Amino acid sequence: MKWLRELQRNWEGLAQADPLYAICTDPRKQNRQWNKEELFATGRHEVAVVLGCIGQVGICVDRKSPVLDFGCGVGRLTRALAEHFPECWGMDISPTMINLAREFNHDVPRCRFVLNEKDRLESCDDNYFGFIYTSIVLQHIAAKYAIQYIVELIRVLKPGGVFVFQLPDGLRESAIKKLRVKLAIRARVQSLLGIARPFSMEMHCISESKIRSVLRNSGAEVVDVRLTNSVDPSFCGDLQYLPQEPQSGYVSKQYCVVKMP
Repeated sequence: MKWLRELQRNWEGLAQADPLYAICTDPRKQNRQWNKEELFATGRHEVAVVLGCIGQVGICVDRKSPVLDFGCGVGRLTRALAEHFPECWGMDISPTMINLAREFNHDVPRCRFVLNEKDRLESCDDNYFGFIYTSIVLQHIAAKYAIQYIVELIRVLKPGGVFVFQLPDGLRESAIKKLRVKLAIRARVQSLLGIARPFSMEMHCISESKIRSVLRNSGAEVVDVRLTNSVDPSFCGDLQYLPQEPQSGYVSKQYCVVKMP
């Protein structure tokens, strides 16, 4: 499939250019200024915030079941999840990211990293994971295909399992400004990475109403929605929940979902 090959080519290019910055685009960390200890510390913080949020809404996560970090990169969140769960899968489309994840996390036997080059999660059985988390991943995949992955992630989630994911709901700008923002983000990332070929971090949005419809048809229920700072162009891994939508720019939402029995 052409779109999948292009998606892999793009993220493999970004991974080879500056893998840690491709995950968290803090401008202070461009040109390989991230070190893995700092990056993994942001993962521990993010996982603690997300698990705390789930607890606040009264949802119980099965701590004995396997978990999946979809779009794992070098294992920033997978490693953090391994502090809470006995079996943690990290999955990514980039061979370079997976190789680095295995290298960086060789000391954590609970972590397993899988290269997925398909539009389906063929290495995962139905109803296998008790918890699935993905953030700053689906936003970079065209909506049609992001929805396909969401349906697949529901398939591999256990009944009663919890799925937390993040996606932009929309861009609060005029049509002209929307085009300018999209082009500016693409050009900025390419410039910062010094990439001659057109590798880019595209941003795609799916409305909350569409997300709810897809989940309902897949046998899952939305139990909580939070606004986040995840679409900040200089996101440094410090996940925060926002009290209101921004007046301009992308609106990022975190969905907490439970699969129905």
